[in-house]
Amino acid sequence: MKKVAIVGLGNMGESIVRALLNAGMDKAEILSFELKAARAQAMAQSYAIEAAQDPRDLAARCRYVILAVKPQDAKAAISALAPSINESNIVISIMAGVTASTISTLLERPAKVVRVMPNICIAIGEGALGIAPNHLLSKDELEAVGNLLRPLGRVVEVSEEQMDAVTALAGSGPAFVLSFLEALTDGGVKMGLARDKAYSLALQTMKGTVAMLDKERLHPALMKEAITSPGGTTIAGLVILDEKGFKGNVVRALEAAQNRARELSK
Repeated sequence: MKKVAIVGLGNMGESIVRALLNAGMDKAEILSFELKAARAQAMAQSYAIEAAQDPRDLAARCRYVILAVKPQDAKAAISALAPSINESNIVISIMAGVTASTISTLLERPAKVVRVMPNICIAIGEGALGIAPNHLLSKDELEAVGNLLRPLGRVVEVSEEQMDAVTALAGSGPAFVLSFLEALTDGGVKMGLARDKAYSLALQTMKGTVAMLDKERLHPALMKEAITSPGGTTIAGLVILDEKGFKGNVVRALEAAQNRARELSK
């Protein structure tokens, strides 16, 4: 019996395959299904994973079934799987806005369902993933799901009611970080640096800051204080950010993304 089935081989589905293989999972443990024949063939050639011909084979041959299709394709994908899903399967859905109860309804039976909201960074094993299990999973089963997903990045358990917040923070968050990176780069250019050098310095500044926070387990405020000398350059810049409501604007941007996620889920 194979370990994991992946339904849908779009960008996120491929990222999951790549991360699992890079973490050492045997390609023989992965079974995939993709409606687009050309895409299925390309993935089979690129990663040497088996492609199922019938979606019902997935649940019958694998314990974990990862739904990586678009939300609008949920009904068709889940209905195709339904006849073979049983109490031994754990359905892992990365579909935004599709609740665990909706998935169980489409399966026409109670099922062990874990909703997962990953972000684009799973492609290199550095994703941020919020996971929300339904009540049918045991503690050991949830731990096993966490271990399965850990090669994709950092896994944080939340309630299903908090998934829209995870969508905003982890899912949309990279775009906000990239906007700040662009701003740092443009600032460097405005001050006279060549764009490639400004970008290189800005990117490494962000990488180094995050790496130090993580490695040293520092609180952001404490690290910021260590950088901010009395009467120095840093405090001069921070005053401007505070005057323009930098943190408040970031919070409002996250709330706007969360509200949009709630609208889409309806």
